[in-house]
Amino acid sequence: MRRNEALVVGVACLLLASGQWAQAQAAPPVEPCATRTDVLGLSRVVEVDSAAGPQFGRTPHGEFDFLADGEVVLTFDDGPSRPHTRAVLAALDAHCTKATFFMVGRMAAADPAMVQEVARRGHTVGAHTWSHAKLQTMPLDKSKDEIEMGFSAVARALQGPVAPFFRFPYLRTNAETIDYLKSRHLASFGIDVDSRDFETHNGAAVMDTVLSQLAVRRKGILLFHDIQPSTAGAIKEILDALKARGFKVVHLVAKAPATTLAHYDALAEREIASRKLASAKDPLASRAVVWPQTGSGEGNSGEVLPWTRPATKSKTLSKSQGVPWYKQWLLP
Repeated sequence: MRRNEALVVGVACLLLASGQWAQAQAAPPVEPCATRTDVLGLSRVVEVDSAAGPQFGRTPHGEFDFLADGEVVLTFDDGPSRPHTRAVLAALDAHCTKATFFMVGRMAAADPAMVQEVARRGHTVGAHTWSHAKLQTMPLDKSKDEIEMGFSAVARALQGPVAPFFRFPYLRTNAETIDYLKSRHLASFGIDVDSRDFETHNGAAVMDTVLSQLAVRRKGILLFHDIQPSTAGAIKEILDALKARGFKVVHLVAKAPATTLAHYDALAEREIASRKLASAKDPLASRAVVWPQTGSGEGNSGEVLPWTRPATKSKTLSKSQGVPWYKQWLLP
């Protein structure tokens, strides 16, 4: 008998003697989601036709209230953030349910593998601008850049079609930008229930906030952030509580994917490539900056402006002079 074979037999004998082998062999198979009654699962899937640029959720126009009493849509903004997003994915898997992730372009560009993992697990992936900019106060041309670069970055990171689903950062809209989304056949999503998970690290507080709002509203689009540790730590218990209270999850899918623009696709490809190179040189470097979330609720004017790239200081003529703001990020 060869040495490796003898080692395998010896280990098997030890396992048999301890009862572990028989126990492992007798382990029951994981029950398929379709037959489980102890999880949220999905009550139904809604296919969204974005051709007319519809608005969903609690918006100024109150369009498209498509949920029945007791139905919720799970949504997660601002990611991906690898440790927190993975915790969210694990909780969703445990409950055999699906969600929509509105990803920030530069976060997606920083971790394409995580974007692909979210999609591979059957969730819907949409966009949330390139840099989480507050579009309400931006000129339309810059808002267009933020929207288009966001979709292109998410699509290039995903290496596949992205849903034509958009959410305004800080939930702040304006008429011009909504009209632009409609012209690009992009659906926009407000919310009905706000977890306010950015205000605390206490997962129990996040759960109380969600459940207290649902007790009144009884249905709606739920907003969480998969960059927040409070949500990452509490989402499994929140889903347990939704199940215990009889809520049903509706999954949103797109009838057709978003169409990205070649110019922004090229910019996104360059950005992703440059981030891969930077990560290879310094794999322990911080991969993302978390922007302030203070004052993001409707009716509150106290927002703090989000992260912006610092200007380059030089006594000589800067390469960035005369170059559009979004191209400056990609200058060598």
